Amino acid sequence: MSEKRVLMISVYGALLFAVIGVVWGLIINSQMILFDGAYSFISVVLSLMSLLGAAYIKKQDEKRFPFGKEVLEPIIIIVKYSIILVLCIVALASSGYDLFTGGRAVDPGYALVYSILSTVGCAVVLYFLSQKKKTSQSGFIEAEQKQWLMDTLLSGAVLVGFLGATIVSYTQYAAYVAYIDPLMVLLVSLYCLKLPYVMIRDNIREVLEMSPAQPLQTHILKLVEETEMKYRFVESVTRTSKVGEKLYIEIDFILDPSSKAQTVREHDEIREEINLKMKDIHYTKWLTVSFTQDRKWA
Repeated sequence: MSEKRVLMISVYGALLFAVIGVVWGLIINSQMILFDGAYSFISVVLSLMSLLGAAYIKKQDEKRFPFGKEVLEPIIIIVKYSIILVLCIVALASSGYDLFTGGRAVDPGYALVYSILSTVGCAVVLYFLSQKKKTSQSGFIEAEQKQWLMDTLLSGAVLVGFLGATIVSYTQYAAYVAYIDPLMVLLVSLYCLKLPYVMIRDNIREVLEMSPAQPLQTHILKLVEETEMKYRFVESVTRTSKVGEKLYIEIDFILDPSSKAQTVREHDEIREEINLKMKDIHYTKWLTVSFTQDRKWA
């Protein structure tokens, strides 16, 4: 299934849950359900942003973007999760206010029905995106999958909270039920602050063209070292950075007269050999392999 279709399914799913969440939350006066619905509504806008961004990146425009447009992917993801971060902070402040002003009266029975439907529905979409993520290196699909993970956690927290509220409403502590809704919003908001922070941090690394994850670096360095030893090169210098789906790899080999590869033809054969060894790296690779006898050019 194409990246576009996967993102469209995410958009339709988020739109459905947004409408249900906002309407249901207003009817029963639940801040937690309203927060869940508002998150889904923002997810619709953000998923559309991902969809448009993915389509634009794939359009060929080598004159204006000779190195590609993949840097737009982490920029869009940073914007997405910055908005989600603001939503979490606003919800945190609102729930704190409600807790100190007497709580919020909510019918736990109707809230429980919503939370069951929402949790099951979000889990289904999350599973679908998780399966698609396994066969794709798209940063957009990964961002959508983590977005739905947050939504599933939100819905799950609503389910646990309102299940507890339903039970408490039949006990002598029924007066405290009004505090359960804002308390859930407070706890979920605090928990959900971490994911936007991690996504923003990781994608800023990509915008700054910093090195990719350590396991990927280690894999590439091992391959380069094997080539260096095989052809008796003096030294090698390897630079890597990941931007969106594109992985930039620059390898410079330093030669001396005793090195086994001296001609342009032999160097081209080594380039092809390295390229074949990297076929298990499922990113769009921008591979540059250079050879020199003077280290300053490396």
